[in-house]
Amino acid sequence: MNTSQKIRFISMGSAFFLSACGENSTPPTGDGDNNGASPLIEPLAPDGWADAAGGFVSRRNEPAGYVVIADSPGGGIIMRIDLRGLSQGWHGIHLHQIADCSDFAEGFKASGGHIDPDDLEHGLLNPNGPERADLPNVYAGADGRATAEIFNASVALTLSEAALTFGTQPLIDEDGFSIIIHQNADDHMTQPIGGAGERVACAAIRAEL
Repeated sequence: MNTSQKIRFISMGSAFFLSACGENSTPPTGDGDNNGASPLIEPLAPDGWADAAGGFVSRRNEPAGYVVIADSPGGGIIMRIDLRGLSQGWHGIHLHQIADCSDFAEGFKASGGHIDPDDLEHGLLNPNGPERADLPNVYAGADGRATAEIFNASVALTLSEAALTFGTQPLIDEDGFSIIIHQNADDHMTQPIGGAGERVACAAIRAEL
C-alpha cells in the first residue's frame, strides 16, 4: 500500500477519511459529531499536507486533541499535534504497536508496547537506543494545551519506495499503530518508558484493508 491509497483513521467513536491527493475532511470530535461545531479541534495543516490523521481520546473517553502526519520523501515522518486537557509541564509521547484505544478506563494497555523492531533500549539519550517509538517530550501550558511539530527519521507510514531506500520502519500494518501521551516527562534514559508514568491520551491509526 502507498500513500495514494485511502487510509482509515479511527479514534474511539470518530472516523474520517483522508487521502494523499488532498480530499477535504472534517476533523474528528471524538463523539461522532462532525458538524464542525466542536471548539476542541482545529485544523493543523492545509488540505493535502497530511498522509494520515487521527483524534486523541482521554482516559475518560473524551476528545483530547488531534494529530496529522506526513511522510517525508527523504525518509521519516513529520507529525503536528494539538493536545488539550493535560497537566501543565512536559509529557512523554511514544509510538505504540497496535491501533487500539478502546480500553481507555484501564489506561490504553491495548495499544501494546513500543515500536522497536531492532530490540534496542528506550531513550533518545540512551547510548543503547533509541527505539523507533521514541519521540521528544511535548510541553503543556497552564491551559492544558500542547502543540508541537515532531520529526522521526526512523519510521514511515507505509512501505513506500522512500521507506525501502532509507530503511525506515512502516507503521501502518494489519493492526495499525497508536500514539500515546504520558502523564509525566520522558527522561530518555530510564527503562522501559523513561519514567513517563501513566498513559493519559491515545490516538489510534489503522489502514483500510
